[in-house]
Amino acid sequence: MKSILYILSILLMGAAAFFAYDSKVKLDNEISTYNQRHAENTNVSAAITKNQGDLDDLDLAVKAAKDKNSVLTETKSNEVAKAGGLRASIEKLNTIKDMEAKLAEFAEAQKEVEKLLEGNVAFRDIEGEIAKIEGERRAQQKKLDELLLLEEKLQKAVAANREEMTRLVTRLDEIHQKMSRNSAQGMVTAVDPVWGFVIVNLGENNSNITPQSDLLISRNGLLVGTVKVSSLEPNQSICDLDLRTLKRGRRIQPGDSVIIAVTPGS
Repeated sequence: MKSILYILSILLMGAAAFFAYDSKVKLDNEISTYNQRHAENTNVSAAITKNQGDLDDLDLAVKAAKDKNSVLTETKSNEVAKAGGLRASIEKLNTIKDMEAKLAEFAEAQKEVEKLLEGNVAFRDIEGEIAKIEGERRAQQKKLDELLLLEEKLQKAVAANREEMTRLVTRLDEIHQKMSRNSAQGMVTAVDPVWGFVIVNLGENNSNITPQSDLLISRNGLLVGTVKVSSLEPNQSICDLDLRTLKRGRRIQPGDSVIIAVTPGS
């Protein structure tokens, strides 16, 4: 019985020792793991602290840069304003120089004008004199316009008169031609006392004779009688013999002279 108890005691002590050793191993592992995690956390904290310091330094650098940029921007604005002022001053100076140059030119021109107008018009009266001359010019222009208008009317009248003269000259030429044809002289080429007709060598182509014309028959400058055209041909006419128109003791013969007595419309 005692031996069994002894063995059980030994087993219990061995089991206790085993569990104690196992617990110690686990505890050591946990302590090692804790120490490792603690070291890692320490390193991380140090890194965080370092990075935070770097960030703080960077923030300070950014702030300094912003401050410097603000100063530079303000400085630039001031410089731009100064440059604008300088440009304005330069432009003003150039304007003054231009005005001085123009005044000098004006003074020279004034001297030239006064020299030209010496003894005639004072320089201060030039504007009024110019206005006076301009008024005279407008009056003369008005007269010129009226004369040009009158000239145009006269030219039209002259053109119309020329046209009328041309028409009249043409008409006169026509009349002269008719008169010349009226004055054309012919002669009796045949006489037929039985049938009572006379043939003369004046026709439509060689005279101004018409079917209504009366022809005067003469011999040696003395009127023999009058005949009337009854048939008009190109180069001759057949005329009716009117014995009542014959002069006493005379009769028409071949060779007697013939002229046109009446040509209606001539």
